[in-house]
Amino acid sequence: MDMEYLDSSNYTYNYDLDIMSETKENTIPITVNSVLLCVGVCANIWMIISLYKSWKTGSRMHFYLLAICLADVLGLCIRSGVSIGLYATVVWRGGYYGCKIFSGLQMFGVTMSHLILAGFNIDNLFTISCSRSIKALRIVFLLLSLVTTLIISGVKLYLYRLVTVGVNSEAYFCIVDGFAMLPMVETSVYFLLSFLVMLVFGLPSLFVWCCKKGTLNFDKETGADDSSTDLQFIGRDIGIVLAYDVVFFLCCVPYVVFFVLGYHFLTVITVLAYLEAVNPCLNPFIYAIFSCIGRRRDRTTPGL
Repeated sequence: MDMEYLDSSNYTYNYDLDIMSETKENTIPITVNSVLLCVGVCANIWMIISLYKSWKTGSRMHFYLLAICLADVLGLCIRSGVSIGLYATVVWRGGYYGCKIFSGLQMFGVTMSHLILAGFNIDNLFTISCSRSIKALRIVFLLLSLVTTLIISGVKLYLYRLVTVGVNSEAYFCIVDGFAMLPMVETSVYFLLSFLVMLVFGLPSLFVWCCKKGTLNFDKETGADDSSTDLQFIGRDIGIVLAYDVVFFLCCVPYVVFFVLGYHFLTVITVLAYLEAVNPCLNPFIYAIFSCIGRRRDRTTPGL
């Protein structure tokens, strides 16, 4: 029950219905969101600890994965937490300022995570093409992701408001005021922008890396140390970011397509919404798989 999709225009408040009976009907959504919250937060905290143990100064992969991980934790806590609260209380009980703040921040972490991943794709292509890694470029991508996310969150914070339902204004809902296209705009930033960047820069980075690997210069550009410009390690970075891209695509595309096309079959859209919410929970497992592969190749690699 994300706030941005909540519509109270056809809502009729039933004075004789006990609020607890409606809460019982939402047991499954509350349980699913609670499980996603616990699993996602625990998995990402484990990943943060693992990244800390294996941290390498100047590593592009560690920088981006840590930023994505922190954004995912923030997104899970706010988004799943708000969803659990909405399902538990049925109507909005967080007050006027709670409506403004939580509606603005609900998708903050998730959107920023996707934009940082998009920046990782661009950085991969730049690094493999120019054979150099620029730390300032990572900071720029991180700041651009933060600023873009803050802008869309600020717009949401401004447009959301409380409305009352019932003769005596017994029920409150937090909805968009005066801009029905806001969900579409947010979807464009949250999904379309990130998806296009991944498509335009992610696949070409793999193509350029494969072309360089097939040349005589591959051995010259491959060293024994974990260099940010070492072709072997750039290949690892490209592999893990493309795995992140594929999971992002598989989790988010079905839900976004159904939402944009207006196919709001309740059961289907609910399942697809859960699938989309699983995305930040899966990223640590991708990292674990690539870490295990790395350990098999080099038993001396610290951490995972």
